[in-house]
Amino acid sequence: MKYTSYAILLLAVLSLNSCASIRKSKGVADKDMTASGLLKRMEKQRLSPDWFESRLRLDYADEDMSVSASATIRMKKDSLLWLSVKKLGFEVARVQVTPDSVYVVDRFNKEYTIEGLAYLAESYGLPAGSLSELQDFILGNPVFFGGDELGIEPLGPTYRLRGGSDEMSAEYLIGTSDFLLKKMVFKDLRNEQEMSALLEGYEELEGEQKFPYIRNLMLESKYSGQANVTLQFSNIELNVPKPIKFDIPSRYTRAK
Repeated sequence: MKYTSYAILLLAVLSLNSCASIRKSKGVADKDMTASGLLKRMEKQRLSPDWFESRLRLDYADEDMSVSASATIRMKKDSLLWLSVKKLGFEVARVQVTPDSVYVVDRFNKEYTIEGLAYLAESYGLPAGSLSELQDFILGNPVFFGGDELGIEPLGPTYRLRGGSDEMSAEYLIGTSDFLLKKMVFKDLRNEQEMSALLEGYEELEGEQKFPYIRNLMLESKYSGQANVTLQFSNIELNVPKPIKFDIPSRYTRAK
């Protein structure tokens, strides 16, 4: 039960239903397209606001249970990510991620967790080598890792990019007509975990930038089984500074 509770909190941070289908783009992939050329086209769609706020609806399911919750997420670029998770109108958890640490306050169990940022990647396979990578993931931007150059492959209505490092591999599907990211798959090679994300419901936010309001996430691990999360964003505000409050009550104990 406790694993499920923390999985909801941490997967929400960030942010794949393996049975869902990718919404097809019109057109056919250009066989002469290069990886660098594709990245230049994708760059026009990249979101990089100084401030970001959104409401979230979260639907979580694993082999033992399913649960729904709502949340508010706030981010300041390269500085912090803040999340308040509510159930039936009451806050059940608060999360803050800084450039080097993850803080979780569990209201239900009156506990708190403090871990290094690597905890998200090591425990859940999330693309969180840095705060900027985690913020890119939430904004719907592709999260690229160091290592070999990206390889490109035309696949009908999409392009497939592949790359990664010795520790993490990644795969991306990009639409041929809109150059929007449709799917990301990350494999944590050290911990034998995989996380994939389908990005849907794109709508324009500002200028040429579009945001995927619906995310279907799946985490699969030989240690913890499979978990599925659907995230639905709404009421998005960009570049409007927001108050951030995070404290740990003195009566709470540190989670083991």
